[in-house]
Amino acid sequence: MSRNSHSIPSGPPSQLTSPSYPHTGHNDDNNSISSQRIRKRDKFFAFFRSSSHERKAKNTDSTSPKSSIKGASVASTEVSAHRLSIVSTPESVDIEQAVSTTAVKSTPSIVHPSTLLTKPRLDVFSQNVNAPAVRIPLPAFGARIDTTPQLALCIGLLSKVHDAVDQQQDPSQDLSSDTVARLAWVKVMRQDPTERERLFWLGTRMVDEFAKDAFKDSTEIAEMVLIGPVMDMEHYRALLSSIIAAFDHSVILSVDLLQGLVQLVQSAPPESLLSDDLVRILRLIRLRLQDTHQQSTVHPYHLTLALSRLLDVMADHKIKDLSRVEDHEPLSGVLSSLTGSSDPYLMYQACYAFQALQYVPDDETVLQAVLRQSIDVASGLVKISAVMKLDLDAVLEGLGKLQEVVGSTVEIAGTVYEGFCSLKESGRGVFDSLKEGYGSGKKRPWYAAVRAAHALAHSGQLQDLNRLICEAPCRRDPLFQWGICQLLGEIASDDIWDSPVRRQAVELLGDLFQNDPLWGQDESVRTWMLNISGQLGAVDDAAVSSSAIALVKEHQQVQPATTKLPYLLRNRLPLPTSSPTLVKVQKTPPLEYDLRRLRMLRLRQSHQDVYIPPMAKPSLKAKDEDIFLLMEKMQEFLAGERQVMLVLGDSGAGKSTFNRHLEHRLWTDYKPGDHIPLFINLPVIDRPDQGLVAKQLKFHGFSEDQIMEIKQHRQLILICDGYDESQQLVNLHRTNALNQPDQWNTKMVISCRTQFLGPEYHSCFMPLGEGGHYDRPAPYLFQEAVIAPFSKAQIENYVEQYAPLEPRTWGTKDYMDRLTTIPNLLDLVRNPFLLSLALEALPGVTEGKQDLSTIRITRAQLYDTFVKHWLDVNKRRLERNNTLSMDDRDMLNQLVGTGFVSLGLNYATKLARAIFDRQDGKPVVKYAHLNDKDTWKVDFFGPQPRVRLLRESLPLTRAGNQFRFVHRSMLEYFLSRAIYNPVKTDNEDDEEDVAESHECCSRSLFDVKGPLFRQNLLPEPSIIQFLCDRVKSNPDFAQQLRAIIDLSKTDASAAIAATNAITILVRAGVLFNGADLRRVKIPGADLSGGQFDFTQFQEANLTGADLSRSWLRQADLSGAQLKDVRFGELPSLEMESPVMSCTYSPDGTMLAAEFGEDGVDVYSTTSWTRVLQIRDTGLVLSVVFSPDSQQIAFGGTDETVRVWDVTSGEELLAMEGHTGSIYSVDYSPCGKLIASAGYDKTVRLWSSQTGESLLVLKDHKNTVTSVKFSPVGRQLVSGCWNATIRFWDPETGELVQELDSSLLSVESLAYSPDGKWIASGHYGGSLQLWDAASYEPGPVLQGHTDNVLGVAFSPNGQWIASASEDKTVRLWDASTGTPILVLSGHNETVRGVAFSPNGLRIASGGFDKKVRLWDLSSSWSSVEPQGYRVDSLLKTAYSPDGLSIITASKHRVYRWDSTTGGSLPNAFQFPEGVSVGAVEFSPDGDQIAAVVGEGDVQVWDHRTCAAGSVLKDERYRLTHVVYSPCGRWIAAFNWERSVWLWDLHNASVKEHHVLIEFENSERFERSSVTFSSAGHQLAIGFSDGSVRVFDPQSGKLVSSLQLAPGIIGALAYSPIGQQLAIGGGDSSIYLWDGQWQKPNIQLGGHSALIFSIAYSPCGQWIASGSEDRTVRLWRRWQEGESEYWQSAGVVRSFSDIVLDIAWNPVIPMEFVTHCMNQSVQVWRMSIDGESVVVRMLWGLNIGSLCAEGLISKDATDLSPMNQKLLVQRGAVDSSLVPEGQ
Repeated sequence: MSRNSHSIPSGPPSQLTSPSYPHTGHNDDNNSISSQRIRKRDKFFAFFRSSSHERKAKNTDSTSPKSSIKGASVASTEVSAHRLSIVSTPESVDIEQAVSTTAVKSTPSIVHPSTLLTKPRLDVFSQNVNAPAVRIPLPAFGARIDTTPQLALCIGLLSKVHDAVDQQQDPSQDLSSDTVARLAWVKVMRQDPTERERLFWLGTRMVDEFAKDAFKDSTEIAEMVLIGPVMDMEHYRALLSSIIAAFDHSVILSVDLLQGLVQLVQSAPPESLLSDDLVRILRLIRLRLQDTHQQSTVHPYHLTLALSRLLDVMADHKIKDLSRVEDHEPLSGVLSSLTGSSDPYLMYQACYAFQALQYVPDDETVLQAVLRQSIDVASGLVKISAVMKLDLDAVLEGLGKLQEVVGSTVEIAGTVYEGFCSLKESGRGVFDSLKEGYGSGKKRPWYAAVRAAHALAHSGQLQDLNRLICEAPCRRDPLFQWGICQLLGEIASDDIWDSPVRRQAVELLGDLFQNDPLWGQDESVRTWMLNISGQLGAVDDAAVSSSAIALVKEHQQVQPATTKLPYLLRNRLPLPTSSPTLVKVQKTPPLEYDLRRLRMLRLRQSHQDVYIPPMAKPSLKAKDEDIFLLMEKMQEFLAGERQVMLVLGDSGAGKSTFNRHLEHRLWTDYKPGDHIPLFINLPVIDRPDQGLVAKQLKFHGFSEDQIMEIKQHRQLILICDGYDESQQLVNLHRTNALNQPDQWNTKMVISCRTQFLGPEYHSCFMPLGEGGHYDRPAPYLFQEAVIAPFSKAQIENYVEQYAPLEPRTWGTKDYMDRLTTIPNLLDLVRNPFLLSLALEALPGVTEGKQDLSTIRITRAQLYDTFVKHWLDVNKRRLERNNTLSMDDRDMLNQLVGTGFVSLGLNYATKLARAIFDRQDGKPVVKYAHLNDKDTWKVDFFGPQPRVRLLRESLPLTRAGNQFRFVHRSMLEYFLSRAIYNPVKTDNEDDEEDVAESHECCSRSLFDVKGPLFRQNLLPEPSIIQFLCDRVKSNPDFAQQLRAIIDLSKTDASAAIAATNAITILVRAGVLFNGADLRRVKIPGADLSGGQFDFTQFQEANLTGADLSRSWLRQADLSGAQLKDVRFGELPSLEMESPVMSCTYSPDGTMLAAEFGEDGVDVYSTTSWTRVLQIRDTGLVLSVVFSPDSQQIAFGGTDETVRVWDVTSGEELLAMEGHTGSIYSVDYSPCGKLIASAGYDKTVRLWSSQTGESLLVLKDHKNTVTSVKFSPVGRQLVSGCWNATIRFWDPETGELVQELDSSLLSVESLAYSPDGKWIASGHYGGSLQLWDAASYEPGPVLQGHTDNVLGVAFSPNGQWIASASEDKTVRLWDASTGTPILVLSGHNETVRGVAFSPNGLRIASGGFDKKVRLWDLSSSWSSVEPQGYRVDSLLKTAYSPDGLSIITASKHRVYRWDSTTGGSLPNAFQFPEGVSVGAVEFSPDGDQIAAVVGEGDVQVWDHRTCAAGSVLKDERYRLTHVVYSPCGRWIAAFNWERSVWLWDLHNASVKEHHVLIEFENSERFERSSVTFSSAGHQLAIGFSDGSVRVFDPQSGKLVSSLQLAPGIIGALAYSPIGQQLAIGGGDSSIYLWDGQWQKPNIQLGGHSALIFSIAYSPCGQWIASGSEDRTVRLWRRWQEGESEYWQSAGVVRSFSDIVLDIAWNPVIPMEFVTHCMNQSVQVWRMSIDGESVVVRMLWGLNIGSLCAEGLISKDATDLSPMNQKLLVQRGAVDSSLVPEGQ
């Protein structure tokens, strides 16, 4: 017999098949057997002949515990065997101890007295074997299931609870190869829940399909018999109910359906069968039997057979609620009625059924039984259990006990005993005994023995079966013999058994016939045996049939006349020869099946070996520290109401990685009916703006009907990756009509590179509103997140996951050591993709390098090394490949000989260039050879060996016929190489090759057909970034780009190249200060953030150039072409007095501004000329346009609301009623009402047509500062100084709701355009959002440092603008409350702010008498020069050698080349977690002292980064620190309390002494504490105008000076002598020698407080910085013994207060400035005759436009707006420049 484990066991009811095996056809048409009189035997060898001394002599010592059977079997693919137990009276004997789960063991023969007269063979079945099983091949992972048996096998294996599928085997035994393979298959399947669920789902779909089909043929029924037992309870019971119903409703008896029903019951999974099921089936069969038994014996035979099997199951289930009246007695009557039949086969099945019925208890009580029957007959219980093996000894012993018990019962049974004795003595045979055996109500041992025999056979215990047949105490019973013969016939006829086993069954049958005199003494048994043998002669197995025929011939010699067998040997439905139900399910798969298929595919494709959860911040302009876990925010989005989530990030930031992880997570958690995750690679989709979802679903193989079903009934989570690569500028959510009525129900996650975005990028992603606002953007449905760079911890986590992936010599520590040691590398690899490249490249980069601190690595160099490594690895792979064809091998040798790496780079570079030239940079190339063999694509994707070997060695990926680089940045990298190809890769040490390469690079750069000359690179910032890296590492490249710019002066065809070149140089931070750019042609160049101090642009073509935030001080643009040039700002409106408020008209054509001294001005937004001037109205505090833009209403200190007609300039209404100043007015959306509020604590509603006062709302308790109508006019909100907000019904005046804010007084209010939110601005600097429907508070927006006086929502509702007394306008994300942008420019309080109706501009009015107009399109620019932004600067100084500038921020100290501004290595990093408040450098540059933590001073060694002393005071928190020039002293102070001194020459440096303590009224600025050059004096300036000089050694006061009251802003000692420069409170500089009671010299010129003063090292110059945003230079003159100082020049180009000034200690006439806006600039002075010229060398953090001294005379096409802007920024008015100058 086959021992293959990939099989379906043929075992008992617990298996996929039933206990025995039928013929393959129907037997309904079998002819009735012609009756033949059965010759009666003289003796009836019933079990009564056996007595107690015939029992087995040997008892078993098994002590196995009893176990209850909850189901007919365990649903599995393992073989289950029967358990046999017998309960006797008075002692219960349970032979469940016969159960054994160990390996088959040989049981010694036990000879019984009853067998001594015979010599049956015990060795026909020579050994126990594995349970019979059909060989079923296991499918490959993910393969299609071909047949239903295969599916049943798979589900059965996967249904097992334990990983070890074959737990029944002895663990000490070696597993067969098949079993090992099966275990391996299960292990693989269990690792993929998707595949498991697919198989289970197929089974459930088959059950559903079967239930729907009204006609159920035999093959389909056979399929269900296999599938049912392996399904879960729910689906099993559904199938069972379906078959029961089909059987009940069938008019003509279907034997197949009947047998299928019984087999399904026999094979029931645990706990799945209910008593009611069995009772119902029993009644159905009994009723059908009653109706058919008088007809042909065929149907009664099958019904009785089914009844027998069903009763077996009921006995196993211990069914106790069978009604005696309704079930037991009627069934007994039906079986008794079969006594009239002449068919012995039918009679045997009836007898078997009757015996089985005796083991099914009824509902009769004990008393009822006693009354009904005079004596209690022993109750034996047969239990057939789902266990592997039976202990034969225990079985035989149990049968013997049952024999004895029943025998003793007969002895006391009176008439019953006498009846059976007469029966035994009558000599009647089995035919007569059958007829008389029905009504006895006794349990016979032969029934138990036959069931045990079946159990042994089905478990493969054939040797034990052989012994049972020969040694059973009841073996003389003809009914036992009848059952055994039938069993042997079934084994021999079933091809599921191995051929030897089948032959042995025939042999055993013949042995019993010929050699056992006790066997077949009854003629019917011998006839039965001959009929079985005759039928076996027709089986397919030749060996079996020949043995059976020989047996028949031999029998016929003894007994020639036999009765033909009317019924084929059949006890189960055949295995289906086809699988129609499975085919139907798989042929027309429903939606959920295909979704599971997609799920399995995507889970495999989206798996990632290394994944680090990214952090993100809420918007582009949010602070870096405002970060969160992106996945958590994503989960909130998916669970919320928002529809679009935009994920932004730089190239390589991990957007696609996160998207794939998100998809993997969603598919992993997916359950049927859930939201469907759909990953869409946008660059692959043709025209994603139309039919996006349907195209992707079609790509995955979904049918049109399925797509429509998804559209109508399901929700999708669209994960749209690579918006920037799709080259789309449309809103995919809108163009695809997502979430609109009758359209796709979706959540959209869409990713895009930040470099791709324009200023109005939100319009490309924000969905449209709901509820009648489909044409209006809905920011409440939109959310965004910007992936933050990796932290050091994330980098280390990544390395920890990366290092073990492959065998490597480096571990995590090795990688981290290199990453942290190589300068700036850790910052570079905060980009995840660059980190992956760096980890691959680092071993090669650092090989042979001793001093890692000297290595410089750029982004481009990482790609260089990575690509070289990639090609080198693949070259070696090909060289080791022994399967290459001869042609491939020859070509490989040629490639290697020529230079494999160089050729690979050349191939990839040409491919990248072709992608941009031929398909405009779309990264996916589709190539089908038959269609594309004559196109450019064949050179890269054709079948030629050279092309194929190079292509397969490059970082390219392939999906079907689609090719692309592994990452978008790879494509951009190779195109950058097409522009500038660095030195050759293969022979880098060959000087001649290097020189040749440089020459080659130069030639390619100047190639007029090359990409630099033909393609505008501005839309490709990543390519520009690669080229910027080349500029930094290759000075020759920078010179070549400059040469191209110069070429454009004379060659117009070089304009595109020159535009690209200067854009690259500006992005690389190259300075053009003082450059000669006359007549250059650079139209459209991006010069934003560039530095062009004193640059000559005369007659240059700057058409369309972007000069936003550019430094154009003293630049000359005379005669330049300036059409459409962009400066990123608009000119401000100069007003007559402080501006109190400003607002746009709803149509956007006008702007109204009210100013403090009596008036309102209205300007045209087209020409920005004044169109209306209103005067003599008192101080106007609020103004608003009517909804039709035809009128304005305003109010102020005259307590009157006035309405003016804008067109005619006439006053229409003057509405009086308020008794105090009016702070706020607003029009209702319909224009019919005006609301006003003010100092009198009321809100008033007026008719805008008549001026009539309609309502007065009086519930406020203090001044009402703001009142606003809701966008639809149904609600009115007002805010009050007592921090309350009230909501009113404007029709009735009823107070609807009152809110108490936890913040301070309400200063301003605004509704969001959709009316869902209210923003309130508060005293103290906070904003609060409120839900206008629920009145619940929302986020609090923190950022302003002073009162928020104005607030406004953008028209699309996405942003909030706020105006504050802190002189700034801030922009916020309305959905998250995240700060986005700070607009600085006002010099005083900003009181009003308004958005233009198109949302592109903000107007703000301030007390500086200006209305500033902010162009958001330029303010949102996301591209800045590389490396030119350092935040949170605290200190700026020169290094002692004057070669570098040192800047200290809150996180690190940077070094910059003092001449070029280039970043220098060895930056100092403050320890992580240290909070730094102030920084000072020691004079020698070796130390850094910083105020940290709770006010302590920490000293570090600047060179080694080692921490030194910690200086602290126990009483007060220190805020500032100063070194003495001699390096001996450190002074630390708290500007409100004391000054402390530490003597660094003292061994106990931690000891300090208090120099001075003062009252709270005395305070000083940070720059008003300074040491003399020798360090023997310390001067302190106070807020009362006094200056005091102390001796730091003694702490004594040396001298003092009292100036006019006012803050002393700055002090500085002259490096020569004792002169002290003092910045006085009157904006003058006083020079004092400390000897006199008054200063010696006063220098006037500044107009505001002086914050910084510095002497030059020579003592001849003073530079002073002021709050007036200027630096003044003063020169010392000496006349004899007298000195005087004279103003030598003014630098006016600063945009904020100048905090620090420091002179270069070595290079004369050079100084550096540091402003409050974080800008740092280095200046060089030169003397031109009597004039001093100051030029900027370089600047850091210059973030605003500077046009001081710019000349634009005769410039062409400069718009009036831009001209006005330049003049406001300090440009020379061209109209005032004389001709020729």
